[in-house]
Amino acid sequence: MAIAIIAGIISVVFSSQHFIKPKFKSMAIVYPVNLGEYSEESYTEQMLEILNSGDIRDKIIESFKLDEHYKISRNYKYFFTAIIGKYNDNVSFRKTENEAVRIEVLDTDPGMASNMVNSLISHYNDKVASLHRIKHQEVFDVYTVQLKKGYHKLDSIRIAINAIGEQYGILEFYGEQTAEASRAMYRTNTVKRESAEKFLGNMSDKGYEYKKLKDQHDGLLKSLVDIEVLQAAERSELEKEITYSQVVTPPFPADKKSSPKRSVIVLMSVFLTLILAIIIIGVIENRTYFSAGPAASE
Repeated sequence: MAIAIIAGIISVVFSSQHFIKPKFKSMAIVYPVNLGEYSEESYTEQMLEILNSGDIRDKIIESFKLDEHYKISRNYKYFFTAIIGKYNDNVSFRKTENEAVRIEVLDTDPGMASNMVNSLISHYNDKVASLHRIKHQEVFDVYTVQLKKGYHKLDSIRIAINAIGEQYGILEFYGEQTAEASRAMYRTNTVKRESAEKFLGNMSDKGYEYKKLKDQHDGLLKSLVDIEVLQAAERSELEKEITYSQVVTPPFPADKKSSPKRSVIVLMSVFLTLILAIIIIGVIENRTYFSAGPAASE
């Protein structure tokens, strides 16, 4: 019994804040919103992947100077292993039963723990916004190239159409021209009849080419208008200023420590001490018994 009491007193002393700094937990419950389709992963799994990304981790380490806070020298040979290990010990993300994400940070400074949670959410929003901008910028640029090439080709077609029109007198409404020329063929006016014959001859030579160019022009123009609509949608996405997380439980500085649990430490210390004492006593008694055995038999 005395051993248990001594063990309890020792564990109480060594589990105090003079030996083990207490840590405070800050947490937030966040839902992913406005995410696009990147893979077969759910939005929650996407959010976890992004929160666990190396660049977000590195930004938190830099902005909060965690090397100084955790007292890990940058000259230390295994600095990155040590700082990342310490970060992973204190920062965690997990999916909840309702497909939200729980962000938790442990730190000896409750205010810093809360600020780190807020910063993680902010960096997550920035990261997703950056990914979306990259994706939409790529599509926007593809449409820009398509429009540039398309309008260049459209100009070439227009030049060809205008050249045929000017040289052979074929206008956009060449169907009406053909009908009028056909009627003129039956008129007594020699000048008009000759003009009509010439036009019909031109139509025979160049009419099909003109119509083919005109159909190409109209089809290409419609396609370019459709691309402009798609490009406008991508421009709208690029200019959007939206959030990609919905915080349902915001973080706050804890007023009660999360660890260490002194009662658990004390109970475990007492329990282990008693077991160790029983083992030691048993070993001693066995040694005494066996050492006394030969003498007793004499």
